[in-house]
Amino acid sequence: MAFEDEIRACKPSVEHPVAIVLGSGLGHLAGLVKPVRRMSYRDIPSFPASARPVGGHNFETTIGTIDGVPVVVYPGRVHLYQGYSALEVTSLVRHAYRLGCRTVVFACATGAIQGVAKTGLGLISDHINLTGVNPLVGWNEAEPELSLLESGFISMNDVYSSYLRDLARNVAAEAGITLGEGVLAGVGGPSFETPAEVGALRAIGASYVGMSTVLEAIMAHALGMRVLGLTLAANYAGEAGVSHESVLVVAGNYSDQFERLVRGMLARL
Repeated sequence: MAFEDEIRACKPSVEHPVAIVLGSGLGHLAGLVKPVRRMSYRDIPSFPASARPVGGHNFETTIGTIDGVPVVVYPGRVHLYQGYSALEVTSLVRHAYRLGCRTVVFACATGAIQGVAKTGLGLISDHINLTGVNPLVGWNEAEPELSLLESGFISMNDVYSSYLRDLARNVAAEAGITLGEGVLAGVGGPSFETPAEVGALRAIGASYVGMSTVLEAIMAHALGMRVLGLTLAANYAGEAGVSHESVLVVAGNYSDQFERLVRGMLARL
């Protein structure tokens, strides 16, 4: 696709709002939305009705605008470690697609692989799926009206849009925000990584490790959506004393930078 065509394709409209899926401690961005409609996650097809949000998540979609840009914001998600299937974990992505979203921003909290990446905000350039599952398995049979895959096979090159990453780098530079970049290793959780596992992740080329986003990015890519992956590396993977609560505290420390980065991105789409 030509660069000019990609810019036009990424431009949000009322028909094609930008979807934003937020992770642990980053859900405050939903408060920026000028709402037109709110929707409980329990009204979303395939979303598990019995699900309860983990700390730092909220299960209410807000449809509206941020600084005049049409958005659909999901301030929380479910995870494999809660016992849900890959199709359930990716239900928000398919819902966003049904609402007309063709660009999606995934935000997640991760651990940085020491010696490869630093803590703080970062861009996801690629991923390694170590969860042992794939949301495209059985998708054709489960949702034949939505699946765009005749064979079930799909290339996974350029899952994370190079155009959107360039845009994010430019916004960060203008705003004075330090922005790392690297490969996300997706794991099932809920336990954090052992030192040996961190060493293995470093050896296979991972920069960050987390328990979300990878399966969602696979689904979004299969639907033809353009993906931007943003991470907050709240700690170094494998370090002592890490807890979900400590991740939420660090996320709060970066809330202003995260907000300025996302608003700057939306202003340029």
